[in-house]
Amino acid sequence: MSKSSYSLKELAEKLGLKFSGNDDLQITHVCGLDSLQTGGLAYLTSPDGLASVPVPAGMSRHASTTVDEINSSQVALVVSPDVQHPEHNLIFSDDPLSTHVEASKLLHSISPGIPGLSGKSGVHPSAVVSKGVKLGKNVKVGPKAVIYEGVQIGDNTTLQAGVVIMSEAVIGTDCILYPNVVVQDKCQIGNRVIIQSGAVIGSDGHGYFQREGVNLKIPQLGIVQIEDDVEVGACTTIDRARFHTTVIKQGSKLDNQVQIAHNVSVGEQALISAQTAVGGSVKAGHHLILGGQSGIRDNVQVGNNVTAVARAVITANTQDNEVLGGMPGRPVNQWRQLQSLINRLGELFDRVRKLESRTDSSKENN
Repeated sequence: MSKSSYSLKELAEKLGLKFSGNDDLQITHVCGLDSLQTGGLAYLTSPDGLASVPVPAGMSRHASTTVDEINSSQVALVVSPDVQHPEHNLIFSDDPLSTHVEASKLLHSISPGIPGLSGKSGVHPSAVVSKGVKLGKNVKVGPKAVIYEGVQIGDNTTLQAGVVIMSEAVIGTDCILYPNVVVQDKCQIGNRVIIQSGAVIGSDGHGYFQREGVNLKIPQLGIVQIEDDVEVGACTTIDRARFHTTVIKQGSKLDNQVQIAHNVSVGEQALISAQTAVGGSVKAGHHLILGGQSGIRDNVQVGNNVTAVARAVITANTQDNEVLGGMPGRPVNQWRQLQSLINRLGELFDRVRKLESRTDSSKENN
């Protein structure tokens, strides 16, 4: 990951924003308030954070600031326009987090290079590219990558070392596939998709039937379609459909070690956390949120804006805007009440035993 450097004035101009402070301060990297170093750019969601960045000795309240301590003259902050402070180098933004993200793209190049390729595009000598493959402009293919026949890859896409793209798959523009990703036959990847190392797109779904006690395989003949601006985490698996299409819709983000079964449709802008499993033929609406180690059982219809907290399991169809917890999943407030009662079971059992003991004693006395 390469880095660039801008003066405070240059960076503000690049971002199209106003600033105050030292025009010539060199900004070299983005960081958090807890990791400030010289040339760093952090952001504040509250002006209270200014108190954690000392000003130079002699300027204000921090007269004891040491030479080695980072102070406001050495760093810059992205803040909301209502924050004004002459002792700090500030860039003003209505959305400091979003601006900080944009600055990170300017200061840190996140486009991965390819060992052995000096230019912006090209195929590493050890890669295997079948005849008839269509590569767009500025495509980079890394060491030991394998591209089967009939594949199409769009402009500015990077395939890192060991990536395998199988027959007739289609990869869009501006995608990054990290080492050892596998995209199987006929699957379709949209534009600006990021797939992290070890993910498998288009593996067979878990389809079997039994005859005379023997498990027999059901052929999985469909594909996976991943729409634009999706990110797929490391070692995540998305199974191909039995007949038609498993779909991950636009803008959704899947964490590491997620399992998406065959025939699933995940709606736009989903956030799915690690070690989550979505069962076969689930249809989920937009803005689904699944906490870590949660799940959805097969053949469930999930509404829009539904959230399952960590370790929750959605076992039945939901309405829109539900927040669910537990197994089986139920409204989160109800689940929390049940958890509270479960935590009191020991106390309740003790009370019952004492009441039973008193009742028994009363009977003996009578």
